[in-house]
Amino acid sequence: MPERILVVEDDSLVRNLVVLNLLDAGHEVHAVGTFAEGDSRLAEGAWSLAVLDLMLPGGDGIELMKRVRARGHRFPLLMLTARAEVQAKVRALDSGADDYLPKPFDVEELLARVRALLRRAGASVPAPARLLAIGSYTVQMDSGEALTREGPVVLSDKELRVLTLFARLENQPLSRADILEEAWGMDAFPTDRTVDNFILRLRRLFEPEPEHPEHFVTLHGRGYIFRRVPAPAPAGSML
Repeated sequence: MPERILVVEDDSLVRNLVVLNLLDAGHEVHAVGTFAEGDSRLAEGAWSLAVLDLMLPGGDGIELMKRVRARGHRFPLLMLTARAEVQAKVRALDSGADDYLPKPFDVEELLARVRALLRRAGASVPAPARLLAIGSYTVQMDSGEALTREGPVVLSDKELRVLTLFARLENQPLSRADILEEAWGMDAFPTDRTVDNFILRLRRLFEPEPEHPEHFVTLHGRGYIFRRVPAPAPAGSML
């Protein structure tokens, strides 16, 4: 059964290029060109993946992604944009994007990213209903609903995947490569900096003091280590 993909892109040339290549790859593809149309179609929720432009008539792709995640939809989101600045990429990832591709892009790279996102989404096995406690905050691992220092949020599949990895290997060092492989797949073209920005996002959600992390701790030169409960202070130390 073909994967069902929505493309939200206002540039007709880019939209047609993406649609034709996705159709040629065997997918069922639907396309719209405005923020309002995208919001209406995304609300249906029955998508395998969505490709979103950053700048749209009537709004932007960042707001669309926030609405998708706020509705509890967890299908992969791939952001397309002419803006390649680091801050634009970080903003997209923080808002729920699973991947990010700046324009102009190579069609083969686009298709590779789509394949990687669909493969990882298809391989995701729903976790049994359980609660992950991170200090005083909690995550429902089946639904992605979380109580965080920013209030209630719905986590993305990628965020749940990373938390599952951390919880499974709690108190064990994890390299950036370990995290990249688990959450992105090594064929999804991420970088070590992508992981660092992702961990910063988790710290903002779950650390009482993000600047002084107790749960997602950096191991300099090695990667990260996760602790649900902060490590006790050494004997004789002053608080």
